Amino acid sequence: MRDSDEATRLGDRVFTVPNALSLLRLFLVPVVVALLLARSDALAATFFVLAALTDFLDGRLARIAGPTRLGRVLDPLADRLMLSSVALVLAVRGLLPVWAVAILVGRDLLALLGSLVVGSKIRVNRVGKAATAVLMGAVVLVVVSPGVVAEIIFYAGFGLSIVAGLMYARSLRRILRGEAR
Repeated sequence: MRDSDEATRLGDRVFTVPNALSLLRLFLVPVVVALLLARSDALAATFFVLAALTDFLDGRLARIAGPTRLGRVLDPLADRLMLSSVALVLAVRGLLPVWAVAILVGRDLLALLGSLVVGSKIRVNRVGKAATAVLMGAVVLVVVSPGVVAEIIFYAGFGLSIVAGLMYARSLRRILRGEAR
């Protein structure tokens, strides 16, 4: 798709329900982090689940109403900030391995940086969506019921996240080389 076609397809609308849901998710990041730091785990998990539901819902609604430029930035930013921030707190609390969280946060930072460099030319892939969903589920389990099942689900999401990161890196490399997608 050419850049002019992309600009035509993506709306300039700002005030849409999907964008509002992404903003809500962004505003929930410090709330969830503060609750986890205060060890109000049940309440933190509740707000985290609410945030995960807004992610699912804004994706559905954006597909119906059509994506916007702002939504293309807000949605992944909200996802990355929520997952990375919560994972960092859980690592500090000893509930997630520091090495794995460092890799996840590094991958998220590289993904955000890559999207700033090339704009919205890199599409979200199904592996990345699955990784986000699995990691969100794992985070809830780690908070409310830490144990072997939560660890297995976390590592499954971690693995998917690494695969998605490699796929994004390959796409970024192709775009930077000027190759067709």
